[in-house]
Amino acid sequence: MASLEDYIERTQDSKTADDLFQQFDIFVGQFGVDVSSYHIVSENLRAIPIEVGLVRETFPKDWVQQYISQHYAQIDPVIDQARREAKPFHWFDVKDRIKLSAQQEHFLDELREAGLTDGLAVPVFGPKGTMAYFGLGVVDGELDITEAEELELQFACLQTHNRYVDITQIMSDAPIKGLSPREAEALKLMATGLSNNFIAERMRVSENTVDTMVRRIYAKLGVNNRISAVLRGVGSGLILP
Repeated sequence: MASLEDYIERTQDSKTADDLFQQFDIFVGQFGVDVSSYHIVSENLRAIPIEVGLVRETFPKDWVQQYISQHYAQIDPVIDQARREAKPFHWFDVKDRIKLSAQQEHFLDELREAGLTDGLAVPVFGPKGTMAYFGLGVVDGELDITEAEELELQFACLQTHNRYVDITQIMSDAPIKGLSPREAEALKLMATGLSNNFIAERMRVSENTVDTMVRRIYAKLGVNNRISAVLRGVGSGLILP
């Protein structure tokens, strides 16, 4: 089993986000983690919508589609509670921490029915006033780990977040190809948390047109996801914070 020290060394050698997350999946897999997600939930103490802040996830596609279609991001009690915590906690223990609404109870039931029977919510605090959330899930089983192992996973998540910020900062130093006025408008709407179909409605174009614009925005900003695009847009002055 690779040690935390080994993992930190490997992440420092990672030059791209893909390399970093490959090492992350291998490391957390040693603890029985089957799937994971990584969100940046705030920057400079300013909340970022969950839909925008998602950097990457490896959850079952059916669950991801259900999460999006049912707008679960608006009621997800696990991520919401993680904003208030300093230590990891098991997903379904959230009911012992806060009083859940009927919708939130339903969300947890749906999570179990999707086969995600246990998981760890891991809050981390990083550079530039960022806070991030890692969801480490188990499919049809239990995450049987000690408190010491929970903290080891939290340190691994913290290192992953810090290294991701480092890598994206290096990428953000590269020159930006100019965005067209329509692409800049789409980027600003992305920063508000709107999905592509709602952006299409606002801009009065087809969703396929928005999909194409988003791909061009990614290419011009040198990123591959919404949160990186938004963060780079803010950092370069394309979007007002």
